[in-house]
Amino acid sequence: MKRIVAAGSVLLLLAQLCAQSSDALRIRALHYALQRKPNGEWLLELAGDVSIEYQGRRLLGEQFLLDTEAARVRSDAPFSLVADEGVLNGQRVDYFYEQQRGWFEGVQAQVLGIYLDAALLEGDLNDFTAREVVVSTCDPLRPPIRVRARSVRLRQGARLTLRDARLFVYGQPLPALPQLTVRVRETAEIISLPVPVYGAETGWGARVRLEIPVGENALIQASAVGYLRATPETRLVAGIALSEGEPILGEPETRLRFEQSALYNLRVSPERTPSPRGWTLRAEYASDIRPLLTPRERLRVSRREVGLFAPLQYPNGFGEASLRYGTLSERIDNLRTPTRERVAVEGEWLQTLWQGGNLDLRLHLWASFTHYAGVGDYQWLRPQIELLWRPREALTLMMGYARASTRGDSPFLTDQLRARREASLRAEYRHGNLRLGALLKYDVEARDLYDVQLLFGWRDRCLEPYLFWRRTPGIALVGVNLTTLNF
Repeated sequence: MKRIVAAGSVLLLLAQLCAQSSDALRIRALHYALQRKPNGEWLLELAGDVSIEYQGRRLLGEQFLLDTEAARVRSDAPFSLVADEGVLNGQRVDYFYEQQRGWFEGVQAQVLGIYLDAALLEGDLNDFTAREVVVSTCDPLRPPIRVRARSVRLRQGARLTLRDARLFVYGQPLPALPQLTVRVRETAEIISLPVPVYGAETGWGARVRLEIPVGENALIQASAVGYLRATPETRLVAGIALSEGEPILGEPETRLRFEQSALYNLRVSPERTPSPRGWTLRAEYASDIRPLLTPRERLRVSRREVGLFAPLQYPNGFGEASLRYGTLSERIDNLRTPTRERVAVEGEWLQTLWQGGNLDLRLHLWASFTHYAGVGDYQWLRPQIELLWRPREALTLMMGYARASTRGDSPFLTDQLRARREASLRAEYRHGNLRLGALLKYDVEARDLYDVQLLFGWRDRCLEPYLFWRRTPGIALVGVNLTTLNF
C-alpha cells in the first residue's frame, strides 16, 4: 500500500492510510468520495481544485478518479500535467503515476522547449508518440517554423521524428517531407533540407542529409553532396545501440577531433555533457568524401568499416573509446593510394581539473593506435590543457595548448596529426540575435597560423541561418540551425 498524504478536507480521512512507504502520494481536493476495496486499496472520486502529486509530477484539474491498486488516475474533464520537462494540458487523461506514462487526448503541451498540439498523445514527457500534430518551437504565437505531421515520436527527450510532415517557414509552405528529424535540447541542423556549399576547388554545390530511426535502438544516416566541378560525395552510416539508448553515429575522425572538442567547435552552447548512451555497433560506407579537417586541397577519402563504440565516464570526467575495422583509400585528383585494411583503436577523455568563478581548467586527451595491413603501425597520444573563460554571459573564450607524441608512420594523410605542438584560441560572442565565432590554430614548431575558421549566425527565435568559412582548405558552408534552446 502506498502512503497517501492529503491536505485540506481530505486530510483527516486519509491520514491513517498505510504510512509505511517512503513514496508519498499527495492529494488535495475540495470534495471527495472514498471506496475501500476488499484488498485494502482505495478508489477515490476527487472534485474541486484537485491536485495529485507523485515523485515531483502534479496533475491538476476539477475532477479525477484515482485507483491506488493500479496506481492509475482517469478524468474526462480538462486537466494539466506539470513536470520538470514542461506542462501538458488536455481534455481527457488515463495516467499511471508510478510508471509516469499515460494516454492523453486533446493535447496542448510545452515540452522541452517544443510547443505541440495533438489529437492524441501516448507515453511520458520524455518518450511519447502523438497523432495529428502541429509542432512549433520557442514562440507559440509567432513561430518562425511550424510543422504539421501525421505523427510525432519523441525518443529519450533527445530526438523528435515527424512523419508525413509539412513545413511552414514564416508562414510559407515548403514541399511535404516523408520524415523530418529535429534534435531537442541542443543546437540542431534541419538535416532533411538541402543547403548550398562552396569551395574554391569544387565550386558551388548542395548537400543533403537524412536521418531515419529504425525501431527503438537503430538509426540510419544518409548524406550526399553534389558539386558543379567535383565528384559527388556519398555516405551511409547505420548503427544499433546494444543497450537502452540511441546509437553513436558521428564520423569517427570528425567526431573525435572536431565535433566533440570545444576548441574544435565554433559553437559553445550548449556545453558538452556526458553521453547517456551505451555501446553502439556501427557500419559505414563512404565514397569520395571531403573530411572537414582535410590537410590538403582536393583530398578525397573512401572508407568501408564496422566499429564498436563505448561511452566512458568517471567523476569529473567522461569520454569515449572505439574499435574499428575496415578499408581506407585516399585520392588527390586522379592520384589514388592503394586501398588498405586497417584496425584502429581510438579514445578521447575530457577531465575537469579545476573550476572557480568564470574559469574552468580541463585536460583533454586523445589517443590512437592504428595497424595497416602490409605497412605497420601508427600511434599517437595528444594531451591538451584547456582554459575556458567566460568574462561575461555573451562572451566565451577558450585557450588550449597541446603537445603530441607519435610513433610509426601512416600511409594516409587523414590519419596523421597536423601539428605536434599546437596553440589554439576559440571565441564565441553573442549580441542580441547575432552570433560570431572564430577559431585560430597555430603550429608552434613551424611558427605557422595554419587554420582560421569563422562562423556568422543570425538568430530569429529558434531559427538560425549561419555561414561557416575556413581559410585552408577554402570552404564555405551555408545552413540553418533549429534549436529549442534560447540564448
